[in-house]
Amino acid sequence: MNLKSGRVDESAQTCLLGRMDSAALLTLSGISLGVALSGLLTVVPRQRYLRAMLGLGAVYFAFVGMLALPLVRTFAGDALLNYMPVLLVLLSVLPPAFFHYIQAKTSPTAPLPVPWRDLIMPAASLVVCIGYWTLPAQTKEMMFLEGELPLGFWPGALALLTFFLLVLWLPVSLAYVVAILRRLRIYRAHIRQLYSDADERDLRWVDVLMALIVLIWITGAGSLADENFADGRLFVAELFLVLIGAGLLVLNIFAPVKIVDARAPAPEPEPDIKYARSALTDDHAAKLAGRIEAAMKKDALYLDPGLSLQKLSQHVGALPNQVSQTLNQEIGASFFDYVARHRIEASKPLIAAGELSVLDVALEVGFNSRSTFYKAFNRETGMTPKDYRRMGQDAA
Repeated sequence: MNLKSGRVDESAQTCLLGRMDSAALLTLSGISLGVALSGLLTVVPRQRYLRAMLGLGAVYFAFVGMLALPLVRTFAGDALLNYMPVLLVLLSVLPPAFFHYIQAKTSPTAPLPVPWRDLIMPAASLVVCIGYWTLPAQTKEMMFLEGELPLGFWPGALALLTFFLLVLWLPVSLAYVVAILRRLRIYRAHIRQLYSDADERDLRWVDVLMALIVLIWITGAGSLADENFADGRLFVAELFLVLIGAGLLVLNIFAPVKIVDARAPAPEPEPDIKYARSALTDDHAAKLAGRIEAAMKKDALYLDPGLSLQKLSQHVGALPNQVSQTLNQEIGASFFDYVARHRIEASKPLIAAGELSVLDVALEVGFNSRSTFYKAFNRETGMTPKDYRRMGQDAA
């Protein structure tokens, strides 16, 4: 009698824990879905360019569809059999959509038509999805709910194609990650040739989002393994939703930020090729380098926190391309690094004097933020401003 009672209690406890897990999963799903919907309705319309709007909209739409799965499973079970195949389409859309959004942010003048190679996987996934829809309800129930493969050519072919697309999705996604990182590297190198406050335009938040996306992919794979081999007892699905919610929050916060002068020319990775047809002679470059040095040392142009290549070019009476070529080939520094070098030299006596805070010194010499100043100071001197001040005090 006691043994039987113990089994009943154990069964009730397991049922209770299952309901608690389900409630936690539904809560996280609802919160993340709310974040995704808010971004879809408020962040996407605020994009300046149609390409960015379409790319970001597709990203949000894909996340909305994936996040809704626990809610559909719980509250709309009748639609689940037709909803599951849609997830494959949403999954295949996500990588190219995010890539085109980043491309639009870093090069708004890029043409709108999407290359055919970016449509292959979404189109194939859509065909597979439609194929599943044509199956009888009983067949879909066996495949999606019971995990069994029915007899017949068509269900087997669809299952094989689904497996192939899921396996292919991993290297394809990795290729898009590499393409995004390369695009960002070229873009950041480009803006350092144009602005002295490049840190405000370099899209560093994308690095955080990329790291979260990689974690989401890893956790998603772990969630599938958890459901199939551990009956969902490892709480990987909850972590999966938390990571998606965090990524969506990053998007909601930073995606609406407009990049100043975003219509800059497309990034060019190799300056030597860029200047190959330049009419700037060595003698002219040397004289121009002298005028640039005078603009910094005598006119203290670096003190302007909004100094750009365009402003410097106007000051020295030369074309921006000529100034950029002189900086890269004659002086040996990008515009950003060159201006930062003069700002750091001007900051050294102020740091050593110890009368101003580090932030006040940074603003005094033309930097826009404490963090940018710290990075530039450490790059130029090999130490932090506080260490430099301490060294000066010890020497005195």
